[in-house]
Amino acid sequence: MSPSRLCSDHSGFLLDELFSQFFSSSNPYQNTFITCNVIAILCFIISSCSGNFSQVDKLWSIVPAVYAWMCVTDTRTTLMAFLATLWSVRLTYNFYRRGGYNGWPYNIFGGEEDYRWEILRSGSLGGWWTLLKDKYILGVFNLVFISLFQNWLLLYIASPSLVAWSMALKRTHCENDEGLQASSSSLNALDGISTIIFLFALSIESMADNQQYQFQNKKAQRSAMAESKDLVEGFCQSGLFAIVRKPNYAAEQLIWISYYFFSVAASAPATWPQCQGHVSWMNWSMGGFILLCLLFQGSGWLTERISISKYPAYRDYQRRVPLYIPKITTLWHLLFRNGRENGMKVE
Repeated sequence: MSPSRLCSDHSGFLLDELFSQFFSSSNPYQNTFITCNVIAILCFIISSCSGNFSQVDKLWSIVPAVYAWMCVTDTRTTLMAFLATLWSVRLTYNFYRRGGYNGWPYNIFGGEEDYRWEILRSGSLGGWWTLLKDKYILGVFNLVFISLFQNWLLLYIASPSLVAWSMALKRTHCENDEGLQASSSSLNALDGISTIIFLFALSIESMADNQQYQFQNKKAQRSAMAESKDLVEGFCQSGLFAIVRKPNYAAEQLIWISYYFFSVAASAPATWPQCQGHVSWMNWSMGGFILLCLLFQGSGWLTERISISKYPAYRDYQRRVPLYIPKITTLWHLLFRNGRENGMKVE
């Protein structure tokens, strides 16, 4: 690798140099890429044999943390891996308690399948979706979108760790480079801001999943049916679900947006913002959270369409409550008018 070329790159790309070393065992770009594709092929084989298309779902909460740990080289990348692990443990537990791993490890084909895959397979959505009733087209969809694209996306959302690794490598070789600190372990204020937002979003996601889990348990038990409007109408619309319709989806997107900003922090000086050194606000890894947000637009649309078909009152709920971004008036009401109240119900 050319030191002069390395020290002139402030973006965290370093792709041509890294690709030239792609077959070096010490390169996390190579290691994560190979791991990702092996997992994708295994997911395709298992899902094709079992007919259960939720194989990627079982690994969704695990592999980004694995990729993050494969990039650990300094304090920042260690912090990123630790936060990714917190996210992973919480989301994996939530998937487990919902039956996602039933039968594991003795039956790798086990576990509940996401109900949305069956709806897509059946072609009940109409239009172009009816093409998935053909087993060959369904097989291509399983390979390209479910197995390959989703696994590539999981690597992509974790790719800020790769950028942070690249910048740590740069710091090691360019101690006197303008705008960079000599120490590869220096954190800055942007790391702190990103950590706070990450933990906030993780807390919101945890609260939302707990509320949904408790509601689904009550609904399954048919308990207190006449005592709750949510149970009567069939879907959760209180607590965080009175603020936005998909608080767990919204929090998941915010988690990976905040994770991206660690890669931005990797380009900033340790004394940022007091020291006005070079900061690269955009780098290639931002495509990860952008694609994730786009995926959630499609996933949210599908879930909403299913809910409308099942619950007559859901259209009114859509009218009252936004999907991902809360209304300013709702936040004002909660913070300043009902700040001391435990319930959060928006009419």
